[in-house]
Amino acid sequence: RTSAQDMRNIIASLSTEERRKYDYDLLEDKYMENQNRIVDDEEAAAKIQKAIAGRTVLLIAPGRSVETERAKIREYISANDPVVIGVNAISDGYDYDWIFFINAARYDYAENARPQEFFATPRIILSNIHKEARDDELVINFYHVIKRGWEHFDNAVINCLRMLSWLKAGHVAIAGFDGFKTKYNESYADGSLPTLNPENRWDELNVEIKDMYRDFYESDRGDMEIEFITESIFEITKEEA
Repeated sequence: RTSAQDMRNIIASLSTEERRKYDYDLLEDKYMENQNRIVDDEEAAAKIQKAIAGRTVLLIAPGRSVETERAKIREYISANDPVVIGVNAISDGYDYDWIFFINAARYDYAENARPQEFFATPRIILSNIHKEARDDELVINFYHVIKRGWEHFDNAVINCLRMLSWLKAGHVAIAGFDGFKTKYNESYADGSLPTLNPENRWDELNVEIKDMYRDFYESDRGDMEIEFITESIFEITKEEA
């Protein structure tokens, strides 16, 4: 499983010369080697693709707006009957078709803090969490959703969008992809979620996620329609497009 300790172990595996040089590409290669556990995900991918074919997919990310704009999001669900996927977290007040996990810390937190919802909901997990699917789990290869080139390249919403693009989703709506504020508990509906940015470099993270979203938006343009149900600093406006 991947954690800050795993990263420290990877860095510790480098030679003194390698650590002194701090070759970012080398460090990233080591990280990718640790993360990329190959699994046969053909059957899992086919199940997801069949379920989303011809339907809107709604991603519910864990931003504060999924709490403050709950009525608006529920209204959208009622009107559009989307496939609802929770992204790396379980938020109160929603029924999910799947929860999508890319991170072991968030997976473990959901299992321990929200066991009833966790075990009652099917889960899509990446192979960096574990290779063998548990009950009601589909395991997708990590390499199908990542794209290198950014320090924080494993953002859950971006990864989920890439998976849905790979599986030919035509229409994706997003809620709770708000953006990070300066205080951790101001950013999430659940202020107890494990932090994935212990250095608190929130502004830098916002810039990187916006750049990753722009890269996805431009590379996927014309294949997937994306709409934001709640306000997001990452949304690409017509003027920016």
